[in-house]
Amino acid sequence: MNLTWLPHMLQTTDPLFPIGSYAHSYGLEELCASGEVHDQDSLLTYLKSIVYINLQEFELPYLRFTYEAAQEADTTKICELDEEIGASKPSKELRQASSAQGQQRLRLISKLRPTPLFEQLLELKKAKRVTPHHLTVFAAENVELQTPLGPTLASWSYQALAAPCAASLKLIRIGQEGAQTVLTSAIQDIETIINASLSIEREFAGAFLPTLDIASQRHEQAFSRLFIS
Repeated sequence: MNLTWLPHMLQTTDPLFPIGSYAHSYGLEELCASGEVHDQDSLLTYLKSIVYINLQEFELPYLRFTYEAAQEADTTKICELDEEIGASKPSKELRQASSAQGQQRLRLISKLRPTPLFEQLLELKKAKRVTPHHLTVFAAENVELQTPLGPTLASWSYQALAAPCAASLKLIRIGQEGAQTVLTSAIQDIETIINASLSIEREFAGAFLPTLDIASQRHEQAFSRLFIS
């Protein structure tokens, strides 16, 4: 079994990898402020509704589309997909969070492990043909690392579920054990979410999440806040 990609994937998905994810709650802060998320049960409900839907219907399909485009070195398609990823985020905060993390990941990965594909992405960014968003860079990175598609989708899913649990420690009375209990329950469904996402074609990909969008837009105007988004 060839696992040469695994240490590199673990490095770039580790919380220590400095792309700024710790500074974002992705709408959770406002949902906690409004009382919709206030304990373990409501945090798990948030994950199993909003986060699951976003993963299954939007993020994992677009990660797969971009991964396949990167495998084919189809920069035109990568640019189109990156634009669609940005257009799917009506909240300014969520767009900026995706953009900021994508650009930081690209800058750092290009410095640590420069490759022709990363150079192309940097040139496309300079030409303002690509943002690039976090999903775009994550897909390209794992293609360059020769990470199989399955682990690529699984690692993204884990990050998407772990990030709100980490943010919840600062937002509600939950504690480390409570956050890990919620995360343990949520990650059991990763395989099911991935399998469901594989059947979604590009023209049908997308998630309608008004609760998250409204929370993010309210967060932009919040008098005080702990997180950027």
